Amino acid sequence: MSLKAKVAARGLLLTVACLAAGTGLALAQSAPANPFAGMVRFGGTVASASGSNFVVHGQDGSVMKLTFPDKPNIMVSNKGTVADLGAGKFVGCTAVKRADNLLHATECHIFPESMRGMGEGHNPMGPPNTTMTNGNVATIADGKVASASGSGASATLNVTYKGGQQTIQVGPDTEITQIDAGTPAMVKPGAKVMGAAKPTADGTAEVAFLSLTP
Repeated sequence: MSLKAKVAARGLLLTVACLAAGTGLALAQSAPANPFAGMVRFGGTVASASGSNFVVHGQDGSVMKLTFPDKPNIMVSNKGTVADLGAGKFVGCTAVKRADNLLHATECHIFPESMRGMGEGHNPMGPPNTTMTNGNVATIADGKVASASGSGASATLNVTYKGGQQTIQVGPDTEITQIDAGTPAMVKPGAKVMGAAKPTADGTAEVAFLSLTP
């Protein structure tokens, strides 16, 4: 997995962890709740799988034995483009307010309908001038958005949520990820995975959420 893909996957992992913890994706600027509390994170390649049990080999040589609960939270992430964004989509965009006083997205996740409404709102993240907005794309307009690369597809999103709305600039440098629901059958030898799990008394860990990555 490339460094850029790893960064995007970890961003997704944090996003889903916050959703699962019910924090609305906000990393409060003071005493933030830890969405990974009591969990162990894992990432690597599935070495074996049988029924609800599977083994992951990490790049550092670690081996983790994992098991799925009755209703596992599994997602499949694939690289998206500006063309995948559209009115009516439920998205989560991390954005930085620049000198022009506009919100410029560093990454946007397009969520499936099953996750609509989760973490909805506009909240501060840890880094200065950085926010996370989860909501419905009310309108989208093509336009020229300044970026480091200076060219490529771009758009202006009007993202609405209960109690407000935000205008977010999406440029060629924005990392866009399409999220779809997955199944345990997809977690097979050779699959690249990342997630978090709760340790159990028998030495294994039960998956809290898992993302399959390209």
